[in-house]
Amino acid sequence: MPSRQHLTFIVHGGRADRPELRHVVSWVRRRGHAVDVRVTWEVGDGIHLAADAADRGTDVVIACGGDGTLNEVVNGLDGRDVSLGVVPLGTANDFARQTGIPEDADHAMDVILRRKPVRIDTASMNGRRFVNVSTGGVGAEATAETPADFKASLGPLAYAITAVRKLAGGEPARRAAFSSANFDLDTEFLAFAVGSARVTGGGTMMTPDASVTDGLLDLCVIENMSRRDFARLAMRVKRGDHLGLPGVHYAQLPWLKVTGTEPLTVNLDGETTLAAVCDYRARRADLLVHVLHLPGEEPETE
Repeated sequence: MPSRQHLTFIVHGGRADRPELRHVVSWVRRRGHAVDVRVTWEVGDGIHLAADAADRGTDVVIACGGDGTLNEVVNGLDGRDVSLGVVPLGTANDFARQTGIPEDADHAMDVILRRKPVRIDTASMNGRRFVNVSTGGVGAEATAETPADFKASLGPLAYAITAVRKLAGGEPARRAAFSSANFDLDTEFLAFAVGSARVTGGGTMMTPDASVTDGLLDLCVIENMSRRDFARLAMRVKRGDHLGLPGVHYAQLPWLKVTGTEPLTVNLDGETTLAAVCDYRARRADLLVHVLHLPGEEPETE
């Protein structure tokens, strides 16, 4: 990386007082880099702040927060060829987890300063970009319904506990039609995932064959089944060892349309929305990002 860069930190408002973040900003400035710090307070702030930073000529925009903050920054950089850095400060940090970005803020900053950015695929749902995985069904609903204090105390385990409670309470399956080129499936489902990358929900590998360099979406649909069978399957899904099992559908597609019989709760990189029709598109090589390695790969030695 050149000796002097213009770096813009986009910081989640709930993380702005973290001492490790303040320390990182200070030592980056001491190294001679120009630094701007922008703090988000409302939904959508990260999109506008990232877009503004890119338009003003910053060299790197750094998302400091969880996967939701990262998603907003990724959308703010849409159409702008500015590289992205990540300092993971959230609950799950799924993208950072699978690309080798350390949880330690100092070490995460080392990745940004020392690693050249690589170009990766993203995806979009109804025009909103995501960099990791979009989910629907019980997992997405659990993410939306998990209280903030529960997440703060238990981390990713909070999502799993909420999901188990929903299933134990007899939550009904949803129904949707999944269609693409040479692919059609109309079924009741408990969960589905559309992945540009592999990991969601704090380490669950619903789309274990996904690649951020193949220009394709990976779709996994888990059909309606008994809650006991689903509980057994969930352990296999966690490890990414579920492909080919009964009730599991998996496909790699350039695009996908999901049409629900009712509005579906859908999660994009931790951000939740409702949609009766979900139009997914693969977007090849349209994001520059500083990572230690790509999902599923071992880090290169320097």
